[in-house]
Amino acid sequence: MKIILVDDNVQFSSDLKYYIETKLSYNVIEVVTNGYEFLELLDRTLADIILMDIVMNEMDGFKTTKHALIHYSYLKIIAITMHIENVYLIKLIETGFKGCIYKSNLFTQLPIALKTVLSGNLWFPDKISLEKVY
Repeated sequence: MKIILVDDNVQFSSDLKYYIETKLSYNVIEVVTNGYEFLELLDRTLADIILMDIVMNEMDGFKTTKHALIHYSYLKIIAITMHIENVYLIKLIETGFKGCIYKSNLFTQLPIALKTVLSGNLWFPDKISLEKVY
């Protein structure tokens, strides 16, 4: 499995890359720190799964995902966030995310989420809010 990480926290991305490659035996083919970098690399790099932080300074994960899916509708993007109280299932699904993982549960839920989304299904936390926000 080939994975791209998009997160503006360099230390977190480094730790996550290490975990994915050593513990899960998957290949992290790119690590970028913002949405603009991610959109630029899409023309030259294909991944099975993208792990996308939804709160980033340069371009947030919602806007990045919307832009990416306009040209690459087949992408399987999983949101990753530490902001549990600000994440809403309806907004994630409407944006085009195939899943969401809270950073606090990342290492326990990531293996399940990756396999579920790769097989064509959605994967979201049980207690995610159903409110609609804009």
